[in-house]
Amino acid sequence: MISVIIPALNEEATILDCLESLAAQSISQKTYEIIVVDGGSSDRTCEYAAAVADRVIFQNRPGIGGARGDGAEAANGDILVFTDADTRHPHAWLETIQEVLTAGGYDVCTGPVRFYNWTLCSCIVQGWRQYYLLLHPFGFYWLIGSNFAVKKDVYIRVSGHRDISILEDYDFSLRIFNAHARCIYDRRVAVLTSARRMKGILGYAELYLAGYYHYHITGRAKDLLNYPHPRTIALQRPALSGDLKLAREKISNAWGKITGYG
Repeated sequence: MISVIIPALNEEATILDCLESLAAQSISQKTYEIIVVDGGSSDRTCEYAAAVADRVIFQNRPGIGGARGDGAEAANGDILVFTDADTRHPHAWLETIQEVLTAGGYDVCTGPVRFYNWTLCSCIVQGWRQYYLLLHPFGFYWLIGSNFAVKKDVYIRVSGHRDISILEDYDFSLRIFNAHARCIYDRRVAVLTSARRMKGILGYAELYLAGYYHYHITGRAKDLLNYPHPRTIALQRPALSGDLKLAREKISNAWGKITGYG
């Protein structure tokens, strides 16, 4: 069985689209379960989730990582699939994951995460994430929380998610790498997610730079637990058609300078 785990907090505006895309998968609904882990929503998230999901449980551990861990602990499946409440999934998403992790012999599967509502910030993030692919030949796969699957025995072997929110996916990816798990990036395993939280380039960068500082330098887990509200750019505008190309060019030039090939 496959267990799909979705952390949620006040997601009434997006969770039905997410769940309906999961309920309409190409494989039989008897072969997978949908678990929503609610973090204490004050809106109608739980009501909407209960109408579609197999189970709605309440979060016990802190942080987004804690919510994912609570879902994994409650799961009946031998394949754990992680996604987010503002993410939409193609019809054969679970079927492809099942194929890759069973017939393909891999331990972990991930794929592209694209945005369905673009901002200037999301264009830059989308371009930057292309450079994650350069790490694959070295065995490191960045497992973005809205789109990856792992065999449950491997998840348990690496001790699952830590109780943090900032860089929880990076932390899990590092432990998967250190465990020498067999990973694959399959472009068929693609999802669409929201860019609604990416409201300012400087604020977004500040958040993650601070996260890396605390993760690698101070080691203070408490500083990785709660997302602050980063400053936003006052004149933030919607993305234009050429923004993604421009962002990729700027990132490519910066990368070239760093590596000496620019």
